[in-house]
Amino acid sequence: MSLRYRDYDSEEPVQRDFLSAFQQHLRGNYEWLLTEGQGTLRSYNGLESFTLAVQHNHKGEPFYPLDLFTWVAQHSTGSYGLLYVYDDKDEHEHNVFQIYVPKRGQLLKQADPFLSPYPEEVERDYDPENPPID
Repeated sequence: MSLRYRDYDSEEPVQRDFLSAFQQHLRGNYEWLLTEGQGTLRSYNGLESFTLAVQHNHKGEPFYPLDLFTWVAQHSTGSYGLLYVYDDKDEHEHNVFQIYVPKRGQLLKQADPFLSPYPEEVERDYDPENPPID
């Protein structure tokens, strides 16, 4: 996710303050994401970003990736990115990817046009006439 305080060219002091607040939020609530290498803060060509690569598999526990994306959307209008979620245990959306998009200070839920429905786009039933190539 790209981290920008505003959705127009931001001044450096407010951008630095936002990044500092985000780092404090990360360290205060999700330090293990950084220490275990699952979350990475980077700066390239003057644009800061946060990359998160996790496999959350604990139903009933807070879904921390969505918590992080929500925090960023609430604290900055210029940040943007994608969070892909696949939950095969979800009663209503068990066969589709859910996409969360932070942009312009909101976190929107979008339909996935690329990998859903999961059984048709990603996996298929075994067909003895057309077996998988292993």
